[in-house]
Amino acid sequence: MILRRGNPMSSTNRHVGGVFLICLVAVLFVASISAPAGARGAAISDVQPGDTIFVYEEGLDLSALRNAATGNPVTALQRFTDDNTAKGLIAEIPVPDDTDFDLIDASVGGNTGLYYAYSQADGLTGNRVYVRYPEVSIEAVLASPNHADRITGITIPVGTPIALRVVSPFVGTDYIAGTTHASVDIVVTTPGGAELTSFGGTNLANLPVTSPQFYTDDPGVGGPIVLDRLEEGAYQMQARWRTPQGFADSAADSNIITFSVGDRIGVDVTVVPTTPPTTAVPTTVPVTTAPTITTPPQTTTETPVTTEPTTVPVTTEPTPVPLSLFPVVGALCLAVLAVGRR
Repeated sequence: MILRRGNPMSSTNRHVGGVFLICLVAVLFVASISAPAGARGAAISDVQPGDTIFVYEEGLDLSALRNAATGNPVTALQRFTDDNTAKGLIAEIPVPDDTDFDLIDASVGGNTGLYYAYSQADGLTGNRVYVRYPEVSIEAVLASPNHADRITGITIPVGTPIALRVVSPFVGTDYIAGTTHASVDIVVTTPGGAELTSFGGTNLANLPVTSPQFYTDDPGVGGPIVLDRLEEGAYQMQARWRTPQGFADSAADSNIITFSVGDRIGVDVTVVPTTPPTTAVPTTVPVTTAPTITTPPQTTTETPVTTEPTTVPVTTEPTPVPLSLFPVVGALCLAVLAVGRR
């Protein structure tokens, strides 16, 4: 009976080879998921499949959207109903040169969304991009660490530090390639009409839009805005595109925030209602002292005139009283006569 001994190294080699293959796949997988994904290619103009491109961008290179097998140039970007290429075509953007393409507003016409690359030679290439308008908005909040406290519509004490929340959801994530990004200026319009980008002790110019949302007092961005020692009147704040130039020239700027410093209009308004109740109206009533000229007082003066009956008792001649003296006088006369006779 002959026993055959197998080669132990063969099974060991197979085991080592399997382990090595598994490790290699794992390393490649980890490397693939850990590699940073850029919004664009090496340059901001290098558009890759799945990127977002913005209206008013200039000099875009769409050659990466070509059919890889043929390399024929892209001649149009097409949008379909429900983003389904089997359904109807609803919008088309012509591409005269896919290596130097300007995305103008007139070509988009408000039809933003998912677009498929199309070639006259190949038809749909199988690659697609998103088309959006660059948007930015601002909101006033208290300075860090109280960013959750909105101050729009309320009154705050003079000297309170505030900040602005700047929101640009797509530009802040998709318009980035290396160190290239968009930027905005926060422009403050004073009551006299002057436009400033340095205000409240903070430089608000050329703020980088490198995230969907940031605050003007974030580290490395600007700082808190202190509303103190300011000219009285109404102020306005607005975020305006600074870069890229296409955004600065044509894209819509943000909403406007208005606030007042030392607002005295309210005081004037409170004074105005106090002027109508002037006391001149009541004084005119006493001026009409006609009631004092009423004739009843004159009739009272006539009543003393009618009291002349008092003269009647005076004229009721007490002369009869002297008449009572005649007997006395007569008696005296008689006495005189009698003495005379004697």
